[in-house]
Amino acid sequence: MMLALLTSGALSSRADDLTAPADSRLDAIVVTAKRHADAVADETIKRQVETALQSDPFFYDEHVTVTIKNGVVTLQGMVFDDWDLRNALRIGRKVPGVKRVVNDLEIKLGGE
Repeated sequence: MMLALLTSGALSSRADDLTAPADSRLDAIVVTAKRHADAVADETIKRQVETALQSDPFFYDEHVTVTIKNGVVTLQGMVFDDWDLRNALRIGRKVPGVKRVVNDLEIKLGGE
């Protein structure tokens, strides 16, 4: 009885091996689709952060660049004082879908 189970298991694993490449291809397609969905979500969040920065009447966003990867926003560029820096971070954090805001802003006092 035990020998029969081992033999049938060996046969079924061979049958599984025949279908494995197809399953692997499907997994690759699913992973690719998920990555594409993540990229679309990141692009949407990026536009929302940029719009929020532009819409704030007390923040000058001309020298700030927004990049995003996996929901993590990075603000790069130049602001004029500590208040602007804190304001940019606050605006970025308020956008839905943002997991974290990374500060890569430089303070140029007086815009020099």
